[in-house]
Amino acid sequence: MTARRINIVLLGCVMAGACDAGRTPQEFDLGMQSLQVGNYAEAYCRWKPLAERNHAEAQYNLGWLYANGNGLAVDIDTALRWWMKAAAQGHADAQFAVGLAYTTGEGIKADLKEAVKWYLAAARQGHQDAREILLRLNGDPTLDLLQEHPELARESWFGWTAEINNDRINVRAGPGTEHEIVAQMEKGAAVRVIGQRGDWYMVVLPPVKKGQTAWIFKTLVSVADR
Repeated sequence: MTARRINIVLLGCVMAGACDAGRTPQEFDLGMQSLQVGNYAEAYCRWKPLAERNHAEAQYNLGWLYANGNGLAVDIDTALRWWMKAAAQGHADAQFAVGLAYTTGEGIKADLKEAVKWYLAAARQGHQDAREILLRLNGDPTLDLLQEHPELARESWFGWTAEINNDRINVRAGPGTEHEIVAQMEKGAAVRVIGQRGDWYMVVLPPVKKGQTAWIFKTLVSVADR
């Protein structure tokens, strides 16, 4: 951070009187109001004491001030430090942000397995973007997601429901006609799509509680819910 930007932020704190460590978490909402009108210095000064007292929402949003350079010099390392503090407290958006950092290698060494750990934590709290990324990763041949996390095939939030739209179709052990047929399914039967590779869907066969996976050519199923 440049000396000029440090001075701007400190001046904003003094004028707002917001860096009093005795302030309560209601300061967070005031900080958000400041952010929305472009008063980044006041937002920083309202959130920083809260973040230091382990207020997860303040930690997460303070991280974005650093990541975006809002009133501060861009500092991804510091942004990531605050996100990790919030993520460790179960903040789903922060967990997703940490997962992205490990995926892109921005501010930290890229580590896809570590990224998956944080995506899973966020996804299990209902974070939709984390769920979508995990679905895409499950079709990646370089990452055997289900081998590392076989429980995913039995989790109802993972994937989307589809129905067989042909009278009788072959279900295969892998994504291609060269793979053996492991089952046949009738029109209208439901499967859960949990990954894609090329023109093939990875699906969980009923009953879902067993978690058996197979592959179906994508034109043979239609979306039931997504």
